[in-house]
Amino acid sequence: MQNRQQLTGYVLHKRPYRETSLLVDFFSLEFGRVSAVAKGARGNAKSDRKSLLQGFQKLEFELVGRSQLKNLGRLEALERSNNLTKASLYCGLYINEILSRALPEAEGIADVFSNYEQTLSYLANIKSAEMSAFEPILRKFEFTLLQALGYLPDFSCDAVTGSPITTNDYYTFNAQNGFTMSHSQVRYAIKGEHLLAIAQSDYEHLDQLKIKQSAKYICRLALIEVIGNKPIKSRELFIST
Repeated sequence: MQNRQQLTGYVLHKRPYRETSLLVDFFSLEFGRVSAVAKGARGNAKSDRKSLLQGFQKLEFELVGRSQLKNLGRLEALERSNNLTKASLYCGLYINEILSRALPEAEGIADVFSNYEQTLSYLANIKSAEMSAFEPILRKFEFTLLQALGYLPDFSCDAVTGSPITTNDYYTFNAQNGFTMSHSQVRYAIKGEHLLAIAQSDYEHLDQLKIKQSAKYICRLALIEVIGNKPIKSRELFIST
């Protein structure tokens, strides 16, 4: 008999496979990132399966087979799709791309899955068209992912001396080591007060613009350790808008 696994999750990415099929990457609650062949899903424009294999749609699906690359069996929508448009859509594509590249294969990470669903809900309901309104949502997602994978920097202390981060001092960030005391004139130096605000997800601070910029800078450097230096394609969408 063939092995059958019942999973819950979302489509992260899909690409053509052979003549009429798709190779689909899912983010599942049970096993994290998994892949499966959706036979015939590409050849039939009216296929219900093809219409269900869209991003941001919570699915219940079945993986069938004994080999490492499984076939996609039963497929069913569990909820209405999160309706992402314009900036929210670009943000959704961004987090899907990050997950596709960062998640280990077949390793469930419940905290990241829960935060992913929460992030999609926030993106679907945000009213502003300004990218600054989306930044705290993206940073929370990125920091949650970094923490789950063991790459979240320690915001509480200097990486060299172990001394607590202080509000009026300045620090530089190295993704492999963490934060070390520096001077305000050093390029990309971050004020301790801002680091402490980022640690508390306080993006309503008086210096919120600088805090958001610093948080973005930290996440970009830290994520390189996880996904490498290859450019993130979805970032081009933000530049073009």
